[in-house]
Amino acid sequence: MQEYLWKNSFREKMDGLGFHVLAFAACCGWFILLWGIRLQSLLAGGALWGLVLILRHKTRDHRLARKEEKLRRQLGGEMRLQSLLLRPAEQANFEMALLLSERENFQLQRITKGGILCSKDGKSFLLIFLQLPFDESITGRDVLACRRAALKEGADGVLICVPCGVTSQARAQIENETSLRILEKDRLVQLLGAAYPATDRQLVDLGRKRKRKPPLAHILRTVLRPEKSRRYAAYGAMLLLLYCFTGLFYYALPGLICVSLSAASRCTVRQ
Repeated sequence: MQEYLWKNSFREKMDGLGFHVLAFAACCGWFILLWGIRLQSLLAGGALWGLVLILRHKTRDHRLARKEEKLRRQLGGEMRLQSLLLRPAEQANFEMALLLSERENFQLQRITKGGILCSKDGKSFLLIFLQLPFDESITGRDVLACRRAALKEGADGVLICVPCGVTSQARAQIENETSLRILEKDRLVQLLGAAYPATDRQLVDLGRKRKRKPPLAHILRTVLRPEKSRRYAAYGAMLLLLYCFTGLFYYALPGLICVSLSAASRCTVRQ
């Protein structure tokens, strides 16, 4: 959820400026293609650009309402999913089964130690919500454990709800078994967000967190992520090559900075 905390007004202003520039260029370019480069083309393009801005302003409230609803659902779904990770396993399984039963039209039979035994169209399946952190991934071993729990309860299949990633091994195992189904994080956030959108109070609390400046350690971790090492090296190599071909010094300085950042990121990996 950190992506919502560090969004700043500068990026929003740059997005607005980019839209104005692209809209003006498109409007003027259309009339330049029709009439050629002349004053009338620029005047007509400016007039069309003004109409586009008026139309955008008229639809602003509707667009903001849609964005707010989408944001409330996204934030509410992630907050609800995160809260399920902290609850007892039986309660988390039951709440997830109760929510999905309304969407997928199945019946809850009984609560078991491994999950919730459900039935649909005469077939039974065990619903299991795996309480794993968002940054982890389920493996083939987790899938086998869910399958064993379903066989122990005499269920015909398994519905696994995961709030995290899925390894390629686990995904291949699920695809090869027709009795296995999985609901991943994006789908769970969507369902939970529709049922529990973020309240005004939650948005206010999130806004207060957003106003706090990120600590220096967080900024360094973000800049020196291990996966950025190769990208820094590629940028640095291209800039230094431009310096070698052109002899212009302002290519050398950012090139050296990128190479230094790449080396620092590699040192972070070793640590």
